Amino acid sequence: TRPDTFSFTINGKTLKAKVREQPDGSLYVSLGNISQQVKGQEEALGLRLIIGAQTIMVPTVYDPSELRSDVNGKVVRYLHDEGTEIAKGDAYIELEAMKMIMALKSPEAGKVSHALSAGSIVSAGELLARLELKDPSKVKKILPFEGEFTIGAPMEQDIEVPRAELLSLLDGYCTEAKGPLIVERMFAGFANREAAAETVRGVLEKYLSNERPFAASI
Repeated sequence: TRPDTFSFTINGKTLKAKVREQPDGSLYVSLGNISQQVKGQEEALGLRLIIGAQTIMVPTVYDPSELRSDVNGKVVRYLHDEGTEIAKGDAYIELEAMKMIMALKSPEAGKVSHALSAGSIVSAGELLARLELKDPSKVKKILPFEGEFTIGAPMEQDIEVPRAELLSLLDGYCTEAKGPLIVERMFAGFANREAAAETVRGVLEKYLSNERPFAASI
């Protein structure tokens, strides 16, 4: 709705967030009376979000029948023969990473089949083995969110908000309120005529600036 403000409609409820980019590339997001610093990083297994002090991993796809590496390294050996049935939590492979040997465990029970061979170099997210699941219902499905977001009080409003909304409308952004209502709110907040005249002058200058390119072609 403005260069720094975004509206999201989720299950019929509209949320408005104000976003400011920080020098380190992170975002400072204000939603209602809550403000948090947000960082995001695309990784092989999905999107890693850091919201304040909390880290959330949003997986690209979760499929327990695909056993993937979460580190860069080298295959030392598989711990079970091809087609062996393993239990949930059993280690199925050893990887060498950062001069250490680590064993990766199966998230579910099933028959394992190898995707690589000993000595193979692997990167994070690469397929190591497949699992014929003992219980196929363990595959998790990604379902649409049907709940509601609970937020705090609305963002504080000031005299600059209607003016900024009107300037954004002239720039082509969609605003929740119609133009006449924004103008009414703007004038309702002026303390005196001088303040009103100065603001109207700025809005008119913006309008004329947008129209000049078209006037030159007439």
